[in-house]
Amino acid sequence: MIEVVVAMAILGVGLIVIIELFSGGLRLGRASEEYSRAVSFARMKMEEVSLKEYLEEGNEAGEFDKDYRWQVAVKKMDILPLGKPPDFQPLVELYQVKVNILWKSGSKERFTGVETYKTIQAEAPSVKSEGSPTPKGGPVSAPPR
Repeated sequence: MIEVVVAMAILGVGLIVIIELFSGGLRLGRASEEYSRAVSFARMKMEEVSLKEYLEEGNEAGEFDKDYRWQVAVKKMDILPLGKPPDFQPLVELYQVKVNILWKSGSKERFTGVETYKTIQAEAPSVKSEGSPTPKGGPVSAPPR
């Protein structure tokens, strides 16, 4: 009789451990699905931002659906050294673009994000010497590359 009770206790402990393992696996599977979906949203938003011809510094925010929100931060980076000549204008402007995706998972707020840098061709300054005529249509600028 004692042997049966001990065997049932061991069987009960074993079943509880197995149930906990299945529960943990399901929880991790759900978290993995949420992160995969968030990364997909982040890539989609990053593609949308990278297709813009012009970027402006600042922050934007919005929603994909009732669960997932996005935040985009664009910051212009200085690519010249501190001792730059005042009359020198670089040919490109460098921007840092960060995309964060936020969502609520259970009682916790989770987030993930991606970051990249984008260069945009700067507007070429018009060079006009004294006495030289300006062609029709305004100042000459560098052709797009």
